[in-house]
Amino acid sequence: MTGPGKRPCWSTGAELVRSFQYRTRTPGDRMVILGAVWQKELGHLHGQWELVGLKQGLLYVKPKSAAAAQELQLRAAGLVRSLNKYFARAWIKGIKVAAR
Repeated sequence: MTGPGKRPCWSTGAELVRSFQYRTRTPGDRMVILGAVWQKELGHLHGQWELVGLKQGLLYVKPKSAAAAQELQLRAAGLVRSLNKYFARAWIKGIKVAAR
């Protein structure tokens, strides 16, 4: 409920995408590709690791258990290489375990 001349309180989808791209400095198409590639590259491990964030080229991943966290640390370098091969320019620098 807005008065005359006031802008509504909600945002359009395009505004949200622009805001996300500005805050993360990551083009939206990369995020869509990353989501699909993440599932493809992890295979059966997809259920053990949840992609929760991205900041300055670092992927933040929440493991479901301590064993999954250790597995993630062991596979991180290879996983970064696997993910970057889907992009014209390698932009993923590393993987960090997100705090629980």
